[in-house]
Amino acid sequence: MANIQGGKTYKLKNAKAHTVVDLSGTDNTSVIGWDDNNTENQKWNLEWTGAHWAFKNKGNGRYLGINGQVKDGTPLSGVDNRVEWDIYPDERNASLHRIYVPGASSPMNMDLAEHGNAKPGTPVTIWTKWEGENQAWQFEEV
Repeated sequence: MANIQGGKTYKLKNAKAHTVVDLSGTDNTSVIGWDDNNTENQKWNLEWTGAHWAFKNKGNGRYLGINGQVKDGTPLSGVDNRVEWDIYPDERNASLHRIYVPGASSPMNMDLAEHGNAKPGTPVTIWTKWEGENQAWQFEEV
């Protein structure tokens, strides 16, 4: 993964909807897809933990985490404690990446809900890996 590095800041753009991962400024907890407006709550500092990756929001310092059990449809949220993720290139398009929950019993990916609905406010969740572009993300360095 030569094109992403710890210590850098990225926007995460969904390959299908072209919206970016946004930590809602309304509640500072909900993680949603939103039109790119270049605000700090859409920028994520990528941290290498020695074995995995963590995403720290540039706007408020909260980490990208999971709000509940690791199962299909569980929403992501901004949390205070660091949560670790695995990042791998997409098998069909090496310019995109998939973000996985490490250690899950089956591969679970970060997923823009409703099959990648481009409507602002669509939840970002976790879902069992499948070939959909709504589970693939472009890392844009900022």
